[in-house]
Amino acid sequence: MRFVINRSLDRLPAGIISLYSDLAVADICDALGRNAALPSALKPLGFGRMLGSAYTVNLPASENLLLYYAVDNAQPGDVVVASCGAYVERAVCGEIMANLAMKRGLAGFVIDGAVRDARALSEMPFPVYTRAVSPNGPYKDACGEINVPVSIGNVVINPGDIIVADDDGIVAIRGEEAETLAAQAQKITDEGLEKLRRIEERGTLDFTWLYEKLKKSCCTINNGC
Repeated sequence: MRFVINRSLDRLPAGIISLYSDLAVADICDALGRNAALPSALKPLGFGRMLGSAYTVNLPASENLLLYYAVDNAQPGDVVVASCGAYVERAVCGEIMANLAMKRGLAGFVIDGAVRDARALSEMPFPVYTRAVSPNGPYKDACGEINVPVSIGNVVINPGDIIVADDDGIVAIRGEEAETLAAQAQKITDEGLEKLRRIEERGTLDFTWLYEKLKKSCCTINNGC
């Protein structure tokens, strides 16, 4: 791993990011083909809703030197996304760093590793997503990279990508797809609300598509007595 700090970060305009303020991660993932979410092992410790620009950090396992740099240099509205090799036996941040990030106006943490001070983090109005909790503290001796593409699970997150998270999970959105994707996700949201309205009013939904699919398949439906 290199030891590189890229200070420049191309963030999308606030107006485009705000298109995702009320969109559910599930609807965004549906619009992206239903295979776009970050690993489900990443869970919120407390407050779940998160929206902002990705400020990426690539860290060796057990190290957090450049995470301090990220918290001190990311801008209000940024989400610090730290790839730690999914190593979960040593925390890279905790209550102190999260409080500083919140005070500076950052939008949240995504830690592909472990954190500590779990109770304090769970009570803060600041979203922290992590794989695990460990009381072991980090080292501050190794290299790392700031604002480079990072890989978390099978997802590559680029600096400046829009990060959206809620209690279902996390998704990263590339700048070139942001406006079109927001419109597609909003359509899915609206369709879902319409289905809920029909259930409330009629107690049923139109499942014509289901039975047509069964008819065309090799499924055998036996009549009861």
